[in-house]
Amino acid sequence: MEADEWLQLLAQHPIFDNTTAGRAASTARARMVVRDTDLFVAVGREVRWISLKACKDAYVRSESKRAGLRGGDDAGKSAEARLEAVPWYRLGCEALSFDISRLAVNMSGKLLAVVGTHQVAVVVLPAATGRPTGGAFKAARAETGEQSTGVWVDCRSMLLGENAPTRRHSEAAASSARTRVVDVLWHALSTRDAHLLVLQANGAVRMFDVTEDADVPEQTLSLFDSGFTMSRAVGFCMGGTAGWARMTLYVLTNTGELFSLCPVVPKRCSLDRAWLEDLLEAAEMDVREWVAEEYEASSYIYTPPELVAARAAVRWLDQLLELDSAGSADRMLLTLPTSLLQPAAVQGPYLFQPEPVSASGYCSDSSGADSDAGQDADCDPDDACDVLHMETGMGVSLVAIAYCDAHVEVFADLEPVIGRWADAPHTRNLPVLAALASADLTVQPLAGLTKAATQPGLVGLVADPLRPGVFYALHVHGVHRMDMRGWTRLLERAVGLSSESGRSAALEQLLLALDGGQSAQAHNCVQCIVHTNESAARPAVPVVGAVVIDDIYLSYSLLALVAPCQLIGVSLSLAAENADEDEVSEAGDDALAEDGRRRLDLSPNAKDVVYVPRLPTNRYEVPPSLSGAAQQPRLVLRENSRGESGVSEERLKLLGSVVGQLRTQLSTVASAHAAMQERLDLQAQEHQRQHDKLAAISTGFSQHIEQMRRSQHRLDALRQTGQKLNLRVDQILRQLISHFQPELSLAEREFAHEVRVMDTRVNGVDGYCQLVDRLQERVGDMRALAKLVNARANARQAQVPMLSQPALEQIEQMLEDEQLRIKETCERINGINERVECAEELGGLA
Repeated sequence: MEADEWLQLLAQHPIFDNTTAGRAASTARARMVVRDTDLFVAVGREVRWISLKACKDAYVRSESKRAGLRGGDDAGKSAEARLEAVPWYRLGCEALSFDISRLAVNMSGKLLAVVGTHQVAVVVLPAATGRPTGGAFKAARAETGEQSTGVWVDCRSMLLGENAPTRRHSEAAASSARTRVVDVLWHALSTRDAHLLVLQANGAVRMFDVTEDADVPEQTLSLFDSGFTMSRAVGFCMGGTAGWARMTLYVLTNTGELFSLCPVVPKRCSLDRAWLEDLLEAAEMDVREWVAEEYEASSYIYTPPELVAARAAVRWLDQLLELDSAGSADRMLLTLPTSLLQPAAVQGPYLFQPEPVSASGYCSDSSGADSDAGQDADCDPDDACDVLHMETGMGVSLVAIAYCDAHVEVFADLEPVIGRWADAPHTRNLPVLAALASADLTVQPLAGLTKAATQPGLVGLVADPLRPGVFYALHVHGVHRMDMRGWTRLLERAVGLSSESGRSAALEQLLLALDGGQSAQAHNCVQCIVHTNESAARPAVPVVGAVVIDDIYLSYSLLALVAPCQLIGVSLSLAAENADEDEVSEAGDDALAEDGRRRLDLSPNAKDVVYVPRLPTNRYEVPPSLSGAAQQPRLVLRENSRGESGVSEERLKLLGSVVGQLRTQLSTVASAHAAMQERLDLQAQEHQRQHDKLAAISTGFSQHIEQMRRSQHRLDALRQTGQKLNLRVDQILRQLISHFQPELSLAEREFAHEVRVMDTRVNGVDGYCQLVDRLQERVGDMRALAKLVNARANARQAQVPMLSQPALEQIEQMLEDEQLRIKETCERINGINERVECAEELGGLA
C-alpha cells in the first residue's frame, strides 16, 4: 500500500519538526487525533494543529497548474513549497506544563483532552482553520515572524481535579504509580458533549463534567473494591450502540482480565426514547422468564439473582422514562437525580472460551522471537495493554485485547451485557467471551536478521470508522491491519440458523476457516501496512499514534505517527476485497493480436509454452550385440594325422559352421544399425521440432514484448489522463464543498453580521464609545467651568449679589441629572462590550 503524493509531501511539513519541542512520553500511543479535516499532533509539551484540507488544496492548485488545468495556481511554486507554506498553529495553554502522552477530542470538536503521566487537561479548541479569523484567532501571535515556527493561538485550558498535583494532593502522592492516568474518553451520551471519563492505574474511573466543575468529579467508580490488588488497570473503552452496550464500560487489567460496568451514564444525558423503550421491553421479558424460578420454601421466598437484576433494570428504566413522560420528542434531554446515579456493579472477570487459536502461521513474517531486545520499563511482555470493542454491522460484537509481546486476541461477545447495580444482589456466574483468533504481530526486519526480534512495548488499537470489523494495531514494529469481517460473517451465519444441523455445519466451517492457516482468507486477515524495523543495526521505531481519514476529498487513508515525530501516510483501498479470483476475466487461447494473427498464450501452464516430446519416454539402450567385445570369427584348418592338406569332409563342415555364425552376426549388426538409424531420425525430427518451438516462442515473446511496450505507452498516457481527471475531480469537490457545505452556515453568517453591527454601534465613528468620550469631555468642561465660576463667585462675593436658593437648587439638579445619564450610558456600553466578547468566543467555538 502506497500513499498519495500529497501525503508524502505532508510528512515534510514543519509541523512535524521536533527540534524545538521537549521529549515525548515513552508510553505514548495516541499522540495524534483528527477533527473533521483538522489534524492535532502532540509534540513534547505542546499541541500543534494543521488543516489537512488546506494542505490538499495547496497540492491540487500546484498540480493543476503543472497539468495545465483551469483553476491552477499562477504563483509558479512547486507542490513541496506550497505544502510547506500552509499555515499551522500551536495551542497556547497555561495548563500544558507536562509531557503529553495522549490526545482525545470530543465528538463536537470543541474540547480536547490532553493526558500526561498524572495530569489531565481540557483545552477549549477554537473554530476550524478554514473559517475567517476571529474569536481565538484574533489573539493569535506569530513567533519571531517566521511561518516555519507556527502561529500561537491562545486557548482556555483547565486541569482536572485531583489529577493536578497543586490541588489536594502532594507531589509524592501524585507521582505514585497507582494514581497514574492510564486513559481517557468522552462519553457519547453527554448532553453538551462535555463528560470526560478518566481511568487511573488503581482502577478508579472518574467522570468529570468539565462545564460544571473541573475540580470535583461528578461520579467515581472503582474496579477493585476488595482492597489491595497486584493488578492495575491499563485501558478501557465504551461498548457499541446495541442494547445496554451503549452504557457499558469495559476495563482491562495488566493481567489480561476484562471487566465491565453497566450502566455508566452522565448526570446530564441525551437518550433516545425508542432505545429506552426497547430496553424496557427486553427487561420485562426477562422478568416474565425468570419469575417462574421464584418459589417459597419454609416461609422463605427464593428469588433468583437474574430476576432481581431484571426487576432492578425495569424500575431504573421506568424512572428514566418518567422524567420526560410529557415529552414527545424522540431525543430526551435529562438531568438524572441522585437516586438514578447509583454506582454500577463490576461484572467479571470474563471467561475466554475456548483457548484462542494461534494465528502466527499466517499473520506473522516469522515464527521465532528473541527476547533480548530492549524493553519498555512500564510494559512486561506478558502484560495486556489495550482493549477495543467493535460492532461489525452484522449483529456480532467483537472485543480485541492487545498484549505487550506484540500479539492481539480477538473475541466474540455473544452474551450481551445488562445493567447491574452494586447495591443489588447479582449472579455469581461470570460472563463469557468466545475466542476467535490470536494474531502474532512480529515482523521480519528488512535487513540484517534472519529471525524476527520481538521487542516488548505498548500496542494500541484503532478502529476503522468506515468499515466495521476492521481495526489497526500500533506497535514497536509498525502497524498491522486486521480484518475480521470474513470470520464474523461465518459466525453470524452460524448463530442465525435455527436448525441444529445447519448451525453445526456452519460452526464446523468457521472452525475450518480458523484452523486453515494457509487459506487466502487467513492471509488477508492480518496485513503489515507500516514497517519500522529497518535493520538489525538499529532498534525498531515505535508508532505512537494513528488516525484513519475517511473524508471524500482527502481520500481514504491511514496516517501513522512514528517516534519521535515522523508522519507516514498509507492509502487504503476502497475496492471490494472479497471478490473471487474466478471473476477476473482472462484472455482465451483464441485471442487475436492486433495484426489478426493468433496471439500466443505465454502463461506458465499454457499449451503454447509447454513442450510435449515425441521420443519414447524410456531410456535409449545400446543393442546387446554391440555392447559386448567385438567377435571376429577365425578359420583354423588343422593338418590330418597323415600330414596331408586339402579339402576334406571335416574341413567343409567346419567352414560351413563358421560361415553360418558370421551370417548370423552380420544380420544382428544390420538390425541394430536399422534401429539406431530410426532412433537418429527420431532425434533429428525432435531437434527440429524443438528448434521450431523455440523459434515460435521467441517470436511470441518478441511480439509480447512489443505489445508490452505499446501497452506501457498507453498505460503512461492513461496514468497522466487519470492524474488530470483526479485533479479535476478534486477541484470539483472543492467547489461542491464550498457551495453545499460552507465553512459558515446561514445562521452563523447572520450571527456574525449582528456582531459586526453591534461592534460598529459600540466602536464606530458614531458609536457609544465616541459618545461617552464626548460626554466625558463635556462633563470635564462643565466641571472646569463650575470651578471657575465658583472661584469668581468667591472673589466677587462682596460685590456680586448671591444667587437665590431656588436657582442654585435648579443648577445642582441639572448637574445631577447629567451625571446620572452619563452613568447609565457607561453601564450600557459595558454590557454591550461583554455581549460582544461572549459573541466572539461563541463564534470561535462554532
